Amino acid sequence: MTYADLLDRFRNLSALVVGDLMLDEYIYGKATRISPEAPVMVVRHDRTKRVPGGAANVAKNLLALGARTSVIGVVGGDDAGRLLGESLEPLGFAEVKLVEESDRQTTRKTRILADSAHQVLRIDSEDEKPANEEACEQLHEEAKKMLRQADVLVLSDYLKGTLSKSLVTTLISEATSLGKTVVANPKPRSAQWYAGANLISMNRKEASEMLGLYPSLIDAQADTAAGNLRDLLHSAVLITLGDSGMVAASPSRICRINAPRVEVYDTAGAGDTVIATSALGIAAVGFDKVVFDLAALAAASVVRKIGVAVPSADDLTAIRSLGYSV
Repeated sequence: MTYADLLDRFRNLSALVVGDLMLDEYIYGKATRISPEAPVMVVRHDRTKRVPGGAANVAKNLLALGARTSVIGVVGGDDAGRLLGESLEPLGFAEVKLVEESDRQTTRKTRILADSAHQVLRIDSEDEKPANEEACEQLHEEAKKMLRQADVLVLSDYLKGTLSKSLVTTLISEATSLGKTVVANPKPRSAQWYAGANLISMNRKEASEMLGLYPSLIDAQADTAAGNLRDLLHSAVLITLGDSGMVAASPSRICRINAPRVEVYDTAGAGDTVIATSALGIAAVGFDKVVFDLAALAAASVVRKIGVAVPSADDLTAIRSLGYSV
């Protein structure tokens, strides 16, 4: 199967993303001098950009890859929640459902960039408490309705309170009973809730923490680590290894995937691209190395860009031209 064949299949798929929605805010300016008040850079403000982040960025990647995509999550009754809703509206999602919890703070990540490229500072405003019972019930009811129209369920867990253990296990059970593909990118603290998903994705640091490997698993341990993580989580797993590529393990095989050699400007959001591509690939053809090779290429296209990004139409055209050989 070629990359073009696989990308064509994505256009016939519908995806539902449930998880922690965030607002990514970028403050751009020009570095002018060192402050006389403290040894810090003075940045003269030029412009501010706000885009959906977190689980919403996973959804944006699914949309960019051609899938009909819906997204649902919890926001606060605050300015960031309103801005997040406004930023989602024009993107072309099939359906967006923001469950509002009035006393909650919507997660907002504010990045200050000097001279259009250099990140000087990041400020996180967030509320990590679990969503209240009313919000969880509404989230479940909406997700249950939307799931019937989806081919793949993506659970995007940043431990910001949207996904509880009971909600995760219920959604996985319901999706499985409907014959839907389930793909998740949890944190170590919640990873075992996702047992039974078709694929669980973690990065090197997260996998190391899950397996008790300190300070971090090395490349030579990657295959063994993937197999151990698969057995621990009772699911196929994908471990991303940065510029060392990725390793994927199913019950029957382990695949090593090389990282394309590219000039990296910003790795923010690359994991979201990997999980989105892998989710559609698993839904389209199952556990296959071509899926993860395509995910690596898609991620390589976004790390060339400043800030959290998704593959562009030009990026996908370039990938289509590569073909595929085992």
